[in-house]
Amino acid sequence: MQVPKGEPRPFSPEQVDAMLLSGAYRKTRAMILLGYYQGFRVSSIAPVHGRDIDMLAHRIRTVGKGGKIRSLPLHPVIAELAATMPKDDYWFPARKGQTGHIKPAAVTNLITKAKKRAGITDPELTPHSLRHAFGTDLVEADVDIRVVQELMMHESLSTTQIYTRVSERRQREGIHALQPREIPQRSGRHASPQGTAA
Repeated sequence: MQVPKGEPRPFSPEQVDAMLLSGAYRKTRAMILLGYYQGFRVSSIAPVHGRDIDMLAHRIRTVGKGGKIRSLPLHPVIAELAATMPKDDYWFPARKGQTGHIKPAAVTNLITKAKKRAGITDPELTPHSLRHAFGTDLVEADVDIRVVQELMMHESLSTTQIYTRVSERRQREGIHALQPREIPQRSGRHASPQGTAA
């Protein structure tokens, strides 16, 4: 099902946990973690290579939209994951007899299976929803919107600002930021000698 543009559909933290605990195999769990903790699209998850990880600089290299090579901060969870993954090969190699890495469609298929095993039936939640959860949860954590833009590799800030609309908590906190004030019960106007309000 196609989600309308401009309306993120993030997985909740509980749903992410459910997928990780659904009995998914190790590599599928790694794909879920890359989607959530690095905000990667399936097209960026499929070609992850051990040489993309710089453990000294704590960075991960990826190719964004338009073929632009980007270097992003490495989340500690992904750094820990990297210690268990190939150092000089693709993390998700193609099937035997084939070269290179798996196709993005295979990533979509594996994460979708984990979603179904976790009992998540909402058709609007797709593997891309992990990226939406990444953006939404960063905004929820009060990360500056420009920082979120960089981490999500968005060319336009307006694309990132979509994620500021999905937080009910931030809306509530925003309205309560206006401090209550003492409201007079009467106008405080004095009556004139003629009996009319001054």
